[in-house]
Amino acid sequence: MKIFVVPSWYPSELSPESGTFFRDRAQMLKKYGNEITVIVDLVHSFKDLFRFGKFRTVRFAPEKVGGVIEYRQETPNWFPKLPRITNHFYKRRLIRLFEKAVADRGRPDVVIAHSSLFAGAALGQWLMDRNIPLIVVEHLKEFLTPGAFIFFQKNCIRAAYRHADRIVATSTRLCESIMHQFPEFTAKTVIVPNPVDITAFTIAPDQKPIVKSFVFLAVALFRPEKRLDLLLRAFASVLKSYPDTRLILVGDGPERQRIERLISDLNLQSTVILVGYRSKPETAAAMQSAHALVLSSEVETFGVVLIEAIATGLPVIATQCGGPEDIVTPETGFLVPVNDIAALASAMHRMIVEYGQFDPQCIRQIAIEKFGDHGYWQAIRNLYLQIINEKPTTK
Repeated sequence: MKIFVVPSWYPSELSPESGTFFRDRAQMLKKYGNEITVIVDLVHSFKDLFRFGKFRTVRFAPEKVGGVIEYRQETPNWFPKLPRITNHFYKRRLIRLFEKAVADRGRPDVVIAHSSLFAGAALGQWLMDRNIPLIVVEHLKEFLTPGAFIFFQKNCIRAAYRHADRIVATSTRLCESIMHQFPEFTAKTVIVPNPVDITAFTIAPDQKPIVKSFVFLAVALFRPEKRLDLLLRAFASVLKSYPDTRLILVGDGPERQRIERLISDLNLQSTVILVGYRSKPETAAAMQSAHALVLSSEVETFGVVLIEAIATGLPVIATQCGGPEDIVTPETGFLVPVNDIAALASAMHRMIVEYGQFDPQCIRQIAIEKFGDHGYWQAIRNLYLQIINEKPTTK
């Protein structure tokens, strides 16, 4: 199958951690014999203008990454206060790039747009006019935050959904929110969980012993909704009973200075380790060396880091913030209320005490069965077959 993948955000030199899971998904689909082309127009924040370099659009020739052809171009957002104008130029650039990919690679069987804002909205009408199937996959946390979308964004979402053949939500909570806010598209909306790369995230050869220094791990972009401040305060509470416990934070982002100040204020410099952004292999290695993973977010449409952790056999602690409710079970860890320091600290205490009761092999098997890449490919394939059965002629 020839699949064009169009992410709304993607890894770049400016933001290497942004949208890495979109690249992973594309490479997973490639593994099953599909011809995958990624097409992405990146619009960088105006404040990154000087980091960006030359004051003009930067275009990259198609390159092969992990067996996948990527068409990518980048530009600063010249109109940060004018979303309609920004979207107008984004749509024009993306369609032009898409047309180049079609000329080079041929017409796709199906297009997967990662998020209605703004890739799905930009391409929807163009694809419908040419009878090319479109699957829009949603990831935005704003769907779980009441009143987060402005009027213009809602119109863009409706346009994307009107032209889409299927709307995919990655979790039950996200699906329910989409159907509640846009009920006219309920019949098109389905759930397909995100997959985990089970070859990259593998179990450690032996279960880590219950040692004096229990190691918690958190992997997150340092942004407000990740609530790393809450995690640090809960961890400080745990230290009162288990002073040799350690917390490793993998990631980076705009909240880094605030996090560093809080670590200092809580006197955690000797027990919290900031390692910065890490590649996928480095993150997998960090998981293999830790005892448990903690996700303290206020909102998550899924929680990819959770399935990566359980694929390595790690038990997890997560907040009931949207996606984790579909992932965490009694066999894999604990769920706690959102924004509850005491509950999170209690779960961390419990994890230290009950760690030996978790079976890493059982945890990994759950990841393979529920979130393996083969199941993901079968779900995408089934959606495509449903769509073409509804379309008498797609070519």
